[in-house]
Amino acid sequence: MYEVTRLIDVSPLDEPTLDAVAARIAAAADATGAEIALVSPTLPGVRNGGHLVAHLQFDSEDRWIGSRAAFDRATSQEPVVRVNSVEYHGSPHRPGSVGRRAMGNPGAVYRTLLLRVDDSATTDEVDRFERALLRMPRYVDAIQAWRLSRVAVAGGDSQWTHVWEQEYADVDGLLGPYMNHPIHWASVDPFFDPENPVCLVTERVCHSFCTTDRPLIEPASLPTESAQV
Repeated sequence: MYEVTRLIDVSPLDEPTLDAVAARIAAAADATGAEIALVSPTLPGVRNGGHLVAHLQFDSEDRWIGSRAAFDRATSQEPVVRVNSVEYHGSPHRPGSVGRRAMGNPGAVYRTLLLRVDDSATTDEVDRFERALLRMPRYVDAIQAWRLSRVAVAGGDSQWTHVWEQEYADVDGLLGPYMNHPIHWASVDPFFDPENPVCLVTERVCHSFCTTDRPLIEPASLPTESAQV
């Protein structure tokens, strides 16, 4: 699978404007022939996460390239004022990088985190960082599905290097058990803390989430108990 995510800011921000932009982008998404197309307003609490999430999945990169120009126009015309974007291959780049909880419920909330690892980070440092992220589903039961991907094409505020996605049964699972779990602040937060010597993520991240009416993370994957750490 080849996946495309765009976090879209609009101005002025009012309900009619947002609805009109969402309808325009949804029509363009459908026209791409994507196997999965989600266009959804973000929920309260996002940080640098845009006002709309557009997420497309294609069976090949070539399928996306053939329809990209029209989608680019739909996501760049006024009143769109900013777009942070990533493109990536949805297949796992390491064991455990994608999974769905064996007995979990379909996620009703989709969360994506765009981040950039500093160019000076060594291979071993990046490996430790990725392992720390992928250790979280073992301990945070609220995570219904997860995927960590390396970015192929980035745009917007930064040259994003990674996308960290999850699904949750509800938004409380993200803002409560995930954000507040000891595994988060003890094992993951140090990589984002510029005052910590292990910090690798030195630029502002995009933390965005929205509702979804279908699973977005490929379910043919490892259960939590089998995730590699």
